[in-house]
Amino acid sequence: MERIASAARIFRFGLFEADTGRSTLIRGGSRVKLQDQPFRVLILLLERPGEIVTREELRQKLWPEGTYVDFDGSLNVILKKLRAALDDDSDNPRFIETIPRRGYRFLAPVAAEGVSVNLSVDTRVAAPTLHKGIPTRHLIIYAAFALVLLVVASLGWYVRRNVSRARTVSVQPTAATVPILRKSVAVLGFHNLSGKVEDGWLATAFTEMLSTELVTGEKMRLVSGEDVANLRLTSPWSQTDTLGQETTARIGTALNSDLLVLGSYINVGRPERRQLRLDVRLQDARTGEILAEVAEIGSSQNFFQLISRIGAKLRDRLGVPSVVETDESSVLAALPSNPEAARFYTLGLVKLRDYDASAAKDLLEQAIKADPRFPLSHSMLARSWSQLGYEQKRKEEAKRALDLSADLPRVNRMLVEGAYYESLAQHEKAASTYQALFALFPDSVEYGLQLVLAQNAAGQKNQAMETIAQLRRLPPPASADPRIDLAEERAIPNNKPASLVLVRSALAKAAAQDKKLVYAQARKEECMNLIYGDHPEQGQISCEDASNIFLAAGNRLGAADALRLIGDGQGARGHFEQAIATYRQVLVVLQKLGEHEKTGVVLNNMAIGFANEGKLDRAEQLYREAKYHFEQAGDKANTLLAIGNIADILYLRGHLPEAAKIYQQAIESAAFDPSTPGYWMYRLADLEMAQGQTKKAYDLAAQAMDTIRPSHSEYQYLTGAMVVLGDALMAQADLAGAHQQYQQALEARQKLGERGLVAESQVSLAQLSLEEGHPEQAEPLLRLAIAEFEEEKEYPGATGAYTLLSRALLVQGKLEEARKAIRQAAELGRKSPDPALTLPIAIQTARTEAASAGQNAAGHSALDAARQQLLSAIVTARKLGYYQIECEARLALGEAELKANSASGRLQLETLEKETHERGLELFSRKAQLLASAKQSLPSHP
Repeated sequence: MERIASAARIFRFGLFEADTGRSTLIRGGSRVKLQDQPFRVLILLLERPGEIVTREELRQKLWPEGTYVDFDGSLNVILKKLRAALDDDSDNPRFIETIPRRGYRFLAPVAAEGVSVNLSVDTRVAAPTLHKGIPTRHLIIYAAFALVLLVVASLGWYVRRNVSRARTVSVQPTAATVPILRKSVAVLGFHNLSGKVEDGWLATAFTEMLSTELVTGEKMRLVSGEDVANLRLTSPWSQTDTLGQETTARIGTALNSDLLVLGSYINVGRPERRQLRLDVRLQDARTGEILAEVAEIGSSQNFFQLISRIGAKLRDRLGVPSVVETDESSVLAALPSNPEAARFYTLGLVKLRDYDASAAKDLLEQAIKADPRFPLSHSMLARSWSQLGYEQKRKEEAKRALDLSADLPRVNRMLVEGAYYESLAQHEKAASTYQALFALFPDSVEYGLQLVLAQNAAGQKNQAMETIAQLRRLPPPASADPRIDLAEERAIPNNKPASLVLVRSALAKAAAQDKKLVYAQARKEECMNLIYGDHPEQGQISCEDASNIFLAAGNRLGAADALRLIGDGQGARGHFEQAIATYRQVLVVLQKLGEHEKTGVVLNNMAIGFANEGKLDRAEQLYREAKYHFEQAGDKANTLLAIGNIADILYLRGHLPEAAKIYQQAIESAAFDPSTPGYWMYRLADLEMAQGQTKKAYDLAAQAMDTIRPSHSEYQYLTGAMVVLGDALMAQADLAGAHQQYQQALEARQKLGERGLVAESQVSLAQLSLEEGHPEQAEPLLRLAIAEFEEEKEYPGATGAYTLLSRALLVQGKLEEARKAIRQAAELGRKSPDPALTLPIAIQTARTEAASAGQNAAGHSALDAARQQLLSAIVTARKLGYYQIECEARLALGEAELKANSASGRLQLETLEKETHERGLELFSRKAQLLASAKQSLPSHP
């Protein structure tokens, strides 16, 4: 048949391939139905990726001059159909972004090449001819990978099944050992020539089976199918043609692979005797040379034998010995037992690689139903549950995988074992398993990095650095892998300048090697260092890039993580409204994924923003929603965190009994982790102090310190407990003991560099100075603290500090300054629902007015107003259970009463003296006694 060639182009993006010559859109080898006009719009966008294509341009291209249509309505319909074909979302686009009132922009990376298109098709069944293609042109989108994907252990068919069970580890690599690198091979995939959707799953199945066949016997190193899939998403290549030298070199560099394998398959023969034809090509990655072309035809009912014959021919071409019988049996043990299980398992792997853990979970559950004893289905399902945030279900499936793994090849079994220990957070055991694996394969960067990850998680920083040094001694290009720099950045102590040097080294290497996802991961690490360093605005740019590239790759979890990091940074800088707006964006990204863990984290952090804005009702609602999501995920630790945050909100709202009950429940529920209850203990201690229970507060604070201190972490909570302990000692009139606790807390916070916490300690020391009779020492401490609180936009802290400053100024006789300070406190606390802030403001306002009241009619009126304000504060404090605040108001009232009716005032103060003495509040008792014995004309006492 005559074949006529015509110039055309093929565009590749994500899993899609758009062919302008044939006007076809292909996804993963299967044709996607798309009408002419939506296809033409797609091509117009693909020709200008990253640029805005205006609506007017589209009108001119789609409708000739003189055509009369409802342009806006028609174009909207076209875009709706196009997005449906791409499975895109206009609210959270991966591919097509709407630019309001302007046009549209294509977001994803695009590779384009010119091809020769056959306008007529030869329908005879013949061996496909593979033509040498033109190297692709690709775009680099600089972004950050927001998920921890330094290394992902491969546990599917793409796992290295190349160690027989009889093999033992005889040599442990030492510092002087430099392993010889084996030849590495990457199977790039199979093209479904028929385009039939029902045959699409075979592409992945053949890829994984051939990968296993090629590396069995451990003579070659395999590039995992996951790495191949990630590269194809960001830098697509032709699946139908011979790859040109530039393309093979690019792929080989990005995958650190010496050899590339790709092929195609199609059904041949009569339907009743269905057979498959497989064509496979082996190319040298560096030179692009075709080393072998193999074609085989076999029964569709036994394609393992078909793959086995192809694998044998390729191994022979490479000089690799044939698979021995013992290895072949172990390979078979690593495969599902029937085609139905294989189909569901393969489709599940594809969904995992497409970052669709919810769909993967459903498919893998069907695979397990078809073959309950296939361990790798359980292992992949565990990973799906983990990505969806269901940790308990992850543990259960990881355990089932381990229980069924006895007949797997040793490498598979070790990976399953390591994943099981990781699911239990037993990182030392996981590290031990991965250490043995890396000893078997010391030339594997992937296994070395997996070991580093586990060692870091186990706190084995020195061992992690030794493993990194071993990786750096590998011959190039393995030693130049940018992930090694990222692993070291995580292993070194907290040192932002050194971290940035390593991250930027990784960035340069990843860019040079076209490893876009690794580049993205490095950008994410850069983002974290900048956001929590001296240049937060630069970090935000990196995180925004991360979100864009993840959405383009279909990785919504990654995009959400990057956006959340922006919100966390905004909240840390006191930009709560911006943080809340960012968190809302994150929730939109997450809402269709069916996961709970990350949603819970975002809701929890959003609640913090509302709480800092004083919107406690909304904060409590969000904390309760976060608690629900953590419970659904089986995350006990974060469920407790949300419960404790709910208690904090109830405390702030003045619901003390309810808050105390929840704190106590959190303490009891956290008994499984000895270090966890420390925070709740110290918060309950603070609440007991507010209720005037100094003995209980002292005991709880001391217990909290004993609980937190051995963990060598959470120092902010440890210092918080120290402050509460100091408060209890001060209330008991042990001012020297209180000073010791406050000073130790201050010094620890200064070492931590926590300026906000340092300011809190300065307020505590200032209050102590007041009680010691040194208001002139309290004043400068309070002014320093106020400056810090205002700079950090920490308004509750500033409110309390201004209230205390007013007291210090009043005692010094600086009445107008005291009045100005309490007005400032009242303005800052105007919208606060926290009685612990608002009631002291009312008390100090009354004190200030009472102190200035003269003996004339106006003075009597002012004094009466102050007394009424104090009586109101007493009633409110008593109703809510704030006994210490009630005592403070009664002390101020007694002082005011001394001016109006000295006998009544003294009686009130003597009653207060006796009552507080009986309850162990010796400081209040002494102050009441001092005032009661003083003459009416004496100046007011703090």
